[in-house]
Amino acid sequence: MFQKSQTRTTDYRLKDLSLPALAGHPGPNSEVRSRHYTQSYPESVTRHAFRPTATSSPEDTMTVSDRLHAFLSGRLGERITLKELSGFLGYSEKYASDVFQRYMGLPFSQHLKQLRLDKATSMLIEEGHTIAGIAESVGFSDAFAFSHFFKRAIGCSPSEFRRQHLRQANAT
Repeated sequence: MFQKSQTRTTDYRLKDLSLPALAGHPGPNSEVRSRHYTQSYPESVTRHAFRPTATSSPEDTMTVSDRLHAFLSGRLGERITLKELSGFLGYSEKYASDVFQRYMGLPFSQHLKQLRLDKATSMLIEEGHTIAGIAESVGFSDAFAFSHFFKRAIGCSPSEFRRQHLRQANAT
């Protein structure tokens, strides 16, 4: 990272922003702030948000990206925000966003859209799901908003996508 001066400032109007002063500063996020400045990036994530607990479970052996994916997949029907993700990770929203992009390869919003799109397309291919039901299961408040999202992402409406898939299935 970058080197900060270890000397204290003499101007009473300026805050001391040296590393030791930040690491020891009391406050609700002092543990996170201290860890952020003193540990390497992946270690701080794995030690804080993904440390094994006393009770062992299969989830303890999951990778960081698997846990992030599971967090999002389990909540696709809900409104998921970066604030909730940052609460899950125990970091600020900006830092959580950086952690997410580092481990998942895409920004939070793009990855969430892709998960919703993947689930929606698989449900459209299956029979027995209404467009409104699919919209609700992937986190949209109404079918219109879902159709608009789907058409922008895929290039056709959900009903047209379903018709095209049925035609292809019947042709083979």
